[in-house]
Order: sequence, then C-alpha cells, then structure tokens
Amino acid sequence: MELLIEKSYLLKSLQVVSKAIPTRSTLPILGCALFYQKNNILNIRTTDLEIAISLNCEVEGKIDGGIAIPISKLLEITNAMPSGNIKFSVSDIGKLSIDCQQGQYTIMGQPQEEFPSEINIEETQDLEINSTELKNIIKNTAYAASKDDLKPVLQGVLFNIGENGLTSVATDGHRLVKFEQEGLKETGFQGSVVVPTKYLKLLYNYLEENKMVNLQISDNHINVELQTGNITSRIIKDPFPDYESVIPKDNTNTLIVDKTAFTDAIKRVSIFSNKASKQVSLAISENEVIITTEDTENITSGKEKLECTYEGEPMSIGYNAVYLSEVLQHQRSEEVKILLKSPLNAGLFLPVEQEKKERKTTLLMPI
Repeated sequence: MELLIEKSYLLKSLQVVSKAIPTRSTLPILGCALFYQKNNILNIRTTDLEIAISLNCEVEGKIDGGIAIPISKLLEITNAMPSGNIKFSVSDIGKLSIDCQQGQYTIMGQPQEEFPSEINIEETQDLEINSTELKNIIKNTAYAASKDDLKPVLQGVLFNIGENGLTSVATDGHRLVKFEQEGLKETGFQGSVVVPTKYLKLLYNYLEENKMVNLQISDNHINVELQTGNITSRIIKDPFPDYESVIPKDNTNTLIVDKTAFTDAIKRVSIFSNKASKQVSLAISENEVIITTEDTENITSGKEKLECTYEGEPMSIGYNAVYLSEVLQHQRSEEVKILLKSPLNAGLFLPVEQEKKERKTTLLMPI
C-alpha cells in the first residue's frame, strides 16, 4: 500500500474513528485502525466488537492494499506533524513508513486479515427522524442509563415507535426517565429497539442541526450513515423492564421548588455527606424544605433551608445527592414539580408546565 494524504484531513479522520477503540482489551488488534486503500479512496475502520466506525477519505493512491495500524501512536505523531502531505508506504513484512517534510517514522503494522471483518447488515428497516429531535432524545434520557456491565439491557435507551409518536426510556434501577414525543416526522420502522447509550452519545457529536437522519435497524444492528462513512452498533436484545408498572400513579403530595436554587443547595450540602452513600435528607413542610446531611465517620454535617410550595402531609425523605442533582439539572423548566407519596416510595419529577407534544416523566427512588 502507498498513498499521500493531507495532515489535517488525516488527523480529523483519526480523531473520529478513535472513539470506537476500546480502553481495555485482551485483543491487541482492537487497538488498531484498519487502513484499506483502493482507487484513490482510503477506508479507515475501527471497532470494539460492539461499535464500529468506518470513514472514507480521498487520497492520492499509488499502490492499493491494506494494513492494521496501532492508532494511539499514529494519532500522536500525526498531531505533532506540521501541515502538509504525509506519505504512507507499507513494506512486504508489514512495516509502515510515514514520511513528511520533517522526517521519516516507522510503525509495525498487522495483517489486515487479522482485523475483525466488517459487519454485514441485512434486511433493515429505516427510521427517519430529525437530527435535532434525536439529539433532544439522547440529551434527555442517556444520562439515566446504567453504567453497570452486569446489567447490559439497562445500558441502553429503549425506543418505542408507534403511530402516535416515539417514547424513549432509560433507567439504571435507581432512576427512570420516560420521554414522550408526539407527531415526530419519522417514517418507516415501528416497534421497539434498545440502543446502547455508548453508541447514542457517540452519534450525538456527529449529528448536524435540523437534518433528517436515517437509522437503519436490523435484527441485531443499528447503522447511521455519515457524509463520508457510517457508525454501526449491535442492539441490545434482552427484554427491557416493564417501566410502566414502576411509575407511581397515586403520588398526591406536591412540592414545587426553584430548580437552580434547589440544585445549588444540594451541591453545597452534599459536600459534607458520607462519601459512599452521598445521602441527603429533605424535611418538607408547607413553605419550606430543609436539606440536611451528616457523616458520623468524619464528624461533618450540612444544613440549608429553602422556600417552596408544598401541598400534603409534612414528610422527610432521603435521596442520593448525585442522582438528585442530575435529575434536577436535566429538568427544563425553572420550577420543578415533585410528586411524593411516602419516604419509601419513588418520587416523580415533572416540569411545572408540560409541552403539548412533548412529555417528560422522571422517577427517582429514595434511600
């Protein structure tokens, strides 16, 4: 293989495909990017066996061929190079020579045959959705998904598409977000699919504003085509929990509080909480909520009072401060309505005024 490519073009492409490189792996080949050049088009592909990114670059090709190159070293040297063309050439034994105006560098590559084969997606159904609406879904749900590898189905966001619109749900067992959108301009696929949050967060960075995005969904994979390539992922096949059954319908105690003031108070008080539990307690009465915490091991405590509007019996309830802060930060309205039943039941967090075509319900379990 032999080709010429402009430095900034290569660097930008490497920065994109590096997002699919696993941080830890027992397979060294997954730390490589597969370079395959044919007819003046260079395809660069990376994968962690769950997500794959493939980009096409226009180059000045001399000799067609392919090789797997360790991406961390390649990224480092490309970033340090001055502007200008870079020449790549591969010897018969797989040694890659990188030439620029300043010098020559060599990296030992690996045979392209050892790199995982490209995912072949067949019999897809297309879901077309506006990129701004898709980014809105990701922003409102992905934060609540689990980060626990032992709960793979909770590491994804459920997309439930019907005739009336799209419902997206994410949960980690402690909190749950249900985001409903009516009248979306989507076409094609109807049904349910669980998409990994890692894929959605990666895709979020490459979605242009107010463009139609085509999600190609098969039995096992989801794919989105970019301008010069595509991003593919396995979908999560395990059944998603019955989320409707855990959303309470009889929380009648209503707390309305300023979101920013409440979030800031939680942040300050939680500094003095136990580092393991991060527990804060809310003592709620008619016009006041008292936020307290205590760490008996380190003999620290914190207490703040906040004005509120509350209808219901006085109540004390405990929450994990990290989860509570994240839930509050992802509420859009300046005031948040919290529906409560008892110190043992989940609380519902709602905007004071729901939009007609967009409804968001957030559930948080107490501790």
